[in-house]
Amino acid sequence: MSRTTRKHSIWACFVLVLGLCVSGGPAVADSLRCGGALIQTGDPAAVVRNKCGAPDFVDPWIGGSGLAYGQTLSMEEWTYNRGPSRLLQILVFRDGKLQRIRDDGYGFTVRRGANECRPTDIARGMSKYRLLQACGEPIQKSGGFVFSRRNDVGTYDYRLRRGVNPVYREKWVFNFGGNRLLREVTLENAIVVDSDTLERGFDR
Repeated sequence: MSRTTRKHSIWACFVLVLGLCVSGGPAVADSLRCGGALIQTGDPAAVVRNKCGAPDFVDPWIGGSGLAYGQTLSMEEWTYNRGPSRLLQILVFRDGKLQRIRDDGYGFTVRRGANECRPTDIARGMSKYRLLQACGEPIQKSGGFVFSRRNDVGTYDYRLRRGVNPVYREKWVFNFGGNRLLREVTLENAIVVDSDTLERGFDR
């Protein structure tokens, strides 16, 4: 193998690995079976609810409406948690129609009573539903539209030199008590993308 051919082979492998890293993330599908019924992208929300039942969590993660590229978006995310033996399914709707179906790992049994969340329980890639189930409601929330280099599943697109994807970014602050620092969690389109420490927390 010539030196030029070897270089081309190495470069092709690098591009392939980079592509896999960029596209990595939750599995995305065009259809989902709910019992004996099949739903697919493009179905109205009413049809999905009729076939799959009420979701375990509903989140208008772009605040119901907002401005991006001069268009008003109406987005909503439904989460179905069918327990630890089945995959947790997240359905994203735009303007009342199913736009995307993705899984979020296996489901779980919802704990009753107070949450015992630790800062180490918060990880990048968590869905908002998992974050809420693990840590409960934050003591502070804020949010708004930004243009991001991340794609719609929260993964950085390293091919972009600047933010071009309109996303709804939220900042949540969690208080773990006076012996620990406050934690500010950043979510983009209902996925945890970052977590930073702030000043010392306080006892309630």
